[in-house]
Amino acid sequence: MRSFDNANPKLVYSEMFAPIRFLRVQALGAELAFDAAGLCDVLELADNHAPVRFGRGLVMFYEGRIIPLVDYRSPSIRGTALTGVQLVIANVQRCRFALAVDCMKEQVSVDYAEIDIPEGALADRCPPYLAGCIWRDGGKVYLVDLERLLGPAIRTYVNGCE
Repeated sequence: MRSFDNANPKLVYSEMFAPIRFLRVQALGAELAFDAAGLCDVLELADNHAPVRFGRGLVMFYEGRIIPLVDYRSPSIRGTALTGVQLVIANVQRCRFALAVDCMKEQVSVDYAEIDIPEGALADRCPPYLAGCIWRDGGKVYLVDLERLLGPAIRTYVNGCE
């Protein structure tokens, strides 16, 4: 990979770096995209996953293990049954988590040049999990950093599974 120090000033980011693959989903009342490199599965929640309440959160059975299940569906849908809900299974700090979303969309390739990153003062007001946004199909798609989205409560669990 080229260094910025010796790069031709006429090169654009998309010529210097390979595109990033993102999975688009509808969740949290917006259109989001997660870096596909951190995802290990996309599935529909079935009875054999057996979601149950564990303490203040939810867990489910996946590939012979119990993993945390986080409900990122829109507020209007959150109170409904979980069976049949679409899930994104993600690896975060060597542990797996299931994220319930409203619906799946397609995977997209994104060049660095396409990503709008909040600048200076705007970055202070953005949630820490927002990595930027892109425009697709006439609307904004927010790029989300899963490690930051999962937050301190889940990080406590992650530290316990090492």
